[in-house]
Amino acid sequence: MTLGSFVLFSIIIYLMIIVGKTVWNNYQSNTEIAAEELKLADLESSLNYTENEIEYFKTASFREKQARAKLGYIAPGETALSLPPDQPVEVGKKVEEVPVVIKVPNYYLWFEYFSGND
Repeated sequence: MTLGSFVLFSIIIYLMIIVGKTVWNNYQSNTEIAAEELKLADLESSLNYTENEIEYFKTASFREKQARAKLGYIAPGETALSLPPDQPVEVGKKVEEVPVVIKVPNYYLWFEYFSGND
């Protein structure tokens, strides 16, 4: 191998290393850019949801719903019906048709179990 061939071979290897590093840096940059774009899309979606939520909170229907749920608001002409929280009621049934279930305390059931009384 002559000195000129060795120098040319060294320059080619050096250029290949530089090109390889540049390609690797570009790949990493593109990966980071893609991740940041995903974060940006998530933040834009979250912002859009929050803006829609704020607009909903400004509506009269939201205020009425909150007044009914938290303050027991009843519109004129409506009647209030109070049911136990664990009793599902089918739509269309009259109040008299809804079965009433009386809950027995757990300690009483255990006492009856161990005492043998039915």
